[in-house]
Amino acid sequence: MKDHIGIAEKLNRESILRSGGALLRSRPNCRIGIERESLRCTACGMLSEAAHPASLGGKDDNPYITTDWAESQIELITPPCESPAAAHRFLEMLTDIVLRELAPRQELLWPLSTPCRLPDAGRIACARFEEAAENTRRRKLREKYPVEMLLLSGIHCNFSFTDEFLRRIADGADRKAVREAGYLKTARNLQRLLWFAVGLLGASPAGTTGISVRNSSAGYKSACSAQLDYTSVAAYCESVNRCLETGLIAAPSELYTPVRLRFSEKPTGGPVEINRLELRFIDLNPFEKCGISAADLELLRLLLFHCLLTGESELERFSEDFETVAENGFTPGQREKAAELLKQLGETARLLHVEIPGALEGAAGRLHCPEHSYAERIRKAGTLSPEWLRRAETYRDDALAEAWRLPGFDELELSTQCMIREAVKGGIHFEVISREDNILRLRKGTRREYVVQATRTSLDTYVTPLLMNNKLVSKMLLREHGIHTPDGIELRPDDDLADRLRPFIGKRAVVKPVSTNYGIGISVFEHPATKEQLREAVRLAAGFDRHILVEEFCPGREFRFLVIAGKTFAVTFRRACHVVGDGVSTIHELIERANRHPWRAPGHHRPLVTIVEDEAMRQHLALQALDFGSVIPAGEDIPLRRISNISAGGEACDATELMPERFKRIAERAAAAFDAVICGVDIIIPEPLGPGSSYAVIEANFNPALLIHEFPFEGKSRPAARQVLIALGLLDD
Repeated sequence: MKDHIGIAEKLNRESILRSGGALLRSRPNCRIGIERESLRCTACGMLSEAAHPASLGGKDDNPYITTDWAESQIELITPPCESPAAAHRFLEMLTDIVLRELAPRQELLWPLSTPCRLPDAGRIACARFEEAAENTRRRKLREKYPVEMLLLSGIHCNFSFTDEFLRRIADGADRKAVREAGYLKTARNLQRLLWFAVGLLGASPAGTTGISVRNSSAGYKSACSAQLDYTSVAAYCESVNRCLETGLIAAPSELYTPVRLRFSEKPTGGPVEINRLELRFIDLNPFEKCGISAADLELLRLLLFHCLLTGESELERFSEDFETVAENGFTPGQREKAAELLKQLGETARLLHVEIPGALEGAAGRLHCPEHSYAERIRKAGTLSPEWLRRAETYRDDALAEAWRLPGFDELELSTQCMIREAVKGGIHFEVISREDNILRLRKGTRREYVVQATRTSLDTYVTPLLMNNKLVSKMLLREHGIHTPDGIELRPDDDLADRLRPFIGKRAVVKPVSTNYGIGISVFEHPATKEQLREAVRLAAGFDRHILVEEFCPGREFRFLVIAGKTFAVTFRRACHVVGDGVSTIHELIERANRHPWRAPGHHRPLVTIVEDEAMRQHLALQALDFGSVIPAGEDIPLRRISNISAGGEACDATELMPERFKRIAERAAAAFDAVICGVDIIIPEPLGPGSSYAVIEANFNPALLIHEFPFEGKSRPAARQVLIALGLLDD
């Protein structure tokens, strides 16, 4: 009894603030994970009868995308995140990925909790899994519950306190006991305030007054809900077992209750420890692409911390029947109680680190103006109104408009984002262990791989990039393998340049640092170069390397061949950044206009890189008797650089199917010269392309960008990131 009193004292407001107050005001102090269920529907708003998209991986083992009860009921699952904002960003990423995969099938995600138009019940298929037990469980649910109830979709929010926060508030007491008591107190208080949460978040109206059919007596719940005992873990497990023994539920997974305790192990056997609370009462908000707003997630977080911090006797006076509110909305008296609770939540918010402002203000607006509530707005339109199909289309179009973007990860290089996207689709668990260096840890089953900047992997040796980075060594290795490269010489800035450069004066030439990447420090002279121009190019290259390469200029178009595991997977040609005159604007103004294109941004976070005015560009314009202040005649296309690297503002165009097989084999031999598994080979080939055309391999790249193949400015997209995952053995071919 004394121990019980001691634990209870650890969980009163004053004790928690004294021992854990600093963590309350910082982050992270909790973990939030979201499960979102949504029905796939056709373009006309009918439930899809098609199978789960194969492009989203296997349902059985994908930790992010699976199906719920029905084959057409997609379930999106975020990992535990350290804040409502982070959880919402991850959910938005999953939502966007699914919407993009559904678009070619002419399918959408139905935005409401209540179902879209349904075919005959006999045509609605249970989700099909490889594991027979999963299929059997779904068939039994169909026999037990109405199909319309099973198709009700919603949001589940998994909430946990961090171990460090629980350790702080335990303050020397039995940590396991404090953990259990803390979660149980929070769960009991939340049960008292369910009516408040349902009243503010309800979004599945029925009849003239109902605000949440999912939480009504006819909603998505099992008959054992009222029989669960939250006084202790032992009592809870015993009550679950009684429900199993009496046949109220067939398995613990059938605990369709508004608040469910989740354990590190199943409560029917073995040692158990609560590791989170699962909130199952949240309706889909059709006014949000993700089905829930970040502000409402913040509201729920505040509510859960309020339930932990506030005494049970204090919240008992607020207790109301949540089913009655779900079926009839707030009474005037309940509205007054809800207003007082919002005021208390405001006081709790001042004790916490609140990342998303406006959560309480938004809830207050819906409380005091019922016509602004989600349920009333839906009721006014009608649950099968064309508005919901239009919203579903808008959410799809929003996802497609920035098809490269992964919310929550958009500060990473785009090639890394491509890897994350394919990992999610393929059911590969991923973790970003360094955002600054774009390092991923990938895991599927027992296999684990680390990937840096999307293409630096365990498949290539340490020496491979060192060989490629030295242009002289690269030329030597390529020639040893019978591959043609441009003739040239190596020099240093302190050499006798007059003598060393003499063979190239009056000829077309290329000057570049021996060790370079991304086209940095390179000058290309398509027209005969003067002595002064060559000296200036040497000076520019010397800013990046003391060793400089001067080569003959090879006419033709430059192509990038992506070679993975010995095979050419994709080919692009890169078009140098350019502007088209309008007869009025200067080149500087035209560049500014080009940089406003939604595909362009600094770095490698979008398909195109910002065009930067620099010395190399000034030189290239000077060769055309132009400068940044020149006004270009309307319709005239002016190249701004000779080099076409994406990092230098160039544009990629897919040429995989246009490229003769001979040159694909040459690229494969070039990669083999370095024993490279993942390699970008740059080859200049005169046009028109033909099997007998001449060529010159310019260089091999150890860290080829995938974005130019995934998101070409023109031509077909090639799933290069997926091919890397196949080479790593994480996906099947």
